[in-house]
Amino acid sequence: MLEIPASRYHGNLPPDSPALPTRMEVLTPEEFARDAAEFDAAVAASADIDRFCSSSAWALSAHEAFHGAGRLIAARSESGWLALSREEVPGVGMCLSPLEAMWGLACPLAGPEPVVLAREAAETIAEQFGDWKFLRLGGLRKDSVLFHELAAQLGRRFQVRAGFPLLRWAASLEGGAEGWLSRRSRKFRAGLRHALAKSRDAGVAFEWFAGTDDAEALYTRIVRIEARSWKGLSGTGFAGGGMREFYERLVARLAAKGRLRALIATLNGEDVAFQFGGIFGDTYRGLQLSFDERFRELSLGNVLQSEMIARLVAPGLRWYDLGTDMEYKSHWAEAGLETVTILAVSR
Repeated sequence: MLEIPASRYHGNLPPDSPALPTRMEVLTPEEFARDAAEFDAAVAASADIDRFCSSSAWALSAHEAFHGAGRLIAARSESGWLALSREEVPGVGMCLSPLEAMWGLACPLAGPEPVVLAREAAETIAEQFGDWKFLRLGGLRKDSVLFHELAAQLGRRFQVRAGFPLLRWAASLEGGAEGWLSRRSRKFRAGLRHALAKSRDAGVAFEWFAGTDDAEALYTRIVRIEARSWKGLSGTGFAGGGMREFYERLVARLAAKGRLRALIATLNGEDVAFQFGGIFGDTYRGLQLSFDERFRELSLGNVLQSEMIARLVAPGLRWYDLGTDMEYKSHWAEAGLETVTILAVSR
């Protein structure tokens, strides 16, 4: 679904702008997959983007699960990388989108030099990626150099607008679990203490998974719990279709890189709840959390969140990213990165 335009940009190059660098090297899908670690290094060096959701693990898993009909097209240069999906959309024509266009979280550009990268990417999109009718470039912070330079460069050739913003919530891990808890409200702390005591009294235990644990067996257990959650019982969970494939691929990739983190809660030897996510740089990104609906009174969602935060304290890990905006997340975290999508239509 196309986003409703929020504003329009007409770009003009400042008089002191450096000349456009040389053209980017276009890669095959196989070359991009082979060099995904180099792409991730460029993502890690990028400013003002959602690094986890722009990384190859997230982007490739989404592309394979949701956008299989699209062809991956990528390019790189000394200034960074560009990775998009090219697909014919009925009633629209040829479209270029980020590898992950389901939620619009991934930025398809990565690199430490945003001005040069934006100019190279705009030139590549216009001259090297063939004829297209519609373009989406998501995951861009609206006040960033990259956003404004892309809007300016693309606005010289195409009709350019911006989509609605997407907000993430992120909890600071400064001061460890106690530091995090001290930044929550008194009411929140009291409710969490009550939930933790109740789960301990009931006999809830936890299994911790990190690094390269058996991802396939872990995911099988996760899906079984999800099927017994309220989302699974109502048919709105991720235990089927493209969502199941997406998370299966993502879990496998995270595990292979040693970045998977997961908790399974058990009660009397039975799996009753889970939470899992992944690490990229200084951030843990929570992905999914569910619990068996039979045990709703134990507040297992809150208990798992708290237990995960307690186990995330590690050197160099600074943030717990809870993902896109939902009301309950405001109690657990602080407002974090907000991004928009650039939308361009060929004239």
